[in-house]
Amino acid sequence: MMTAAKPGQFAAYGTLPMPRLTPELMGLVKTGTVYSLAVVWDEGIPVPAPMVPYTLSPRLRHGDLRDIAPASAAAEAITMAAHTGTHIDALCHIGEMQDANGQVSMDGEVKLYGGENCFVPAAEQVGYHGQNHLSIVDMPPIITRGILIDIARSKGVDVLPNEYMISSAEIQDALIAQDTLITPGTAVIIRTGFYQHLVTGDPVYRDSVAGIGLEAAHWLQQHGMILAGADNMTVEAMPPMDHAVHRYLLVHHGITHLENLYLEELAAKQVYEFLLIVTPLRLQGATGSWVHPIAIA
Repeated sequence: MMTAAKPGQFAAYGTLPMPRLTPELMGLVKTGTVYSLAVVWDEGIPVPAPMVPYTLSPRLRHGDLRDIAPASAAAEAITMAAHTGTHIDALCHIGEMQDANGQVSMDGEVKLYGGENCFVPAAEQVGYHGQNHLSIVDMPPIITRGILIDIARSKGVDVLPNEYMISSAEIQDALIAQDTLITPGTAVIIRTGFYQHLVTGDPVYRDSVAGIGLEAAHWLQQHGMILAGADNMTVEAMPPMDHAVHRYLLVHHGITHLENLYLEELAAKQVYEFLLIVTPLRLQGATGSWVHPIAIA
């Protein structure tokens, strides 16, 4: 069983390095403009079908403590799944069913990431308090170079078609049009335009997702991507519902996902390279964390 780092201690996590603000990263900051990449959490926000919805209920109202003290306070209780709104996946979030020869099998044992193309049995890594292996509590703060790849703009549309699977050729075309490069250690953020479906509550945001396909994921991983993000619920195109990209990136290569990002301001200002900062909550045993990522350009 892996033991979570104590507060103040950080270690590498999959492809994520120990956090360090280097002169090279500081050089990405040209104007000092800070962009929020988080959506608004609100009742009715789409969530994956098996997960509980977001709710907010007043627990303490102004005036409730009138007989106790002259001060007034208000507080609320919030319920939501860890994979609600803008969030990051822990490496224990997705497993892959494999047979004794390491081949994908619906009858196989569920395996989790245990190193580059190495695996550990999922059944041995969960307890009463959640996941014991590479849960979100082990993920360090992320400080890295980020790039936006605006596929929707490259295709000349506001939003990609439902279920659209982005290819590596389309990624390369967009990079050329933007004059942007993927370098080793880069967080790659994909814009599909699907944010507009989130804000309108269109169910296609959950059920008919445009995103990268497995071939594109291969290309991005081979060119040095250490984190994948998108303005959709899954990063990858769905259907199919086999989570092929999640399995390839998280389970085989330790590359985590940022999902449900707000990218409209970056796209409108054509900010394609930036310093990306993401700070996951230290939730013991959890498979993910709500985050408020920022891009500084």
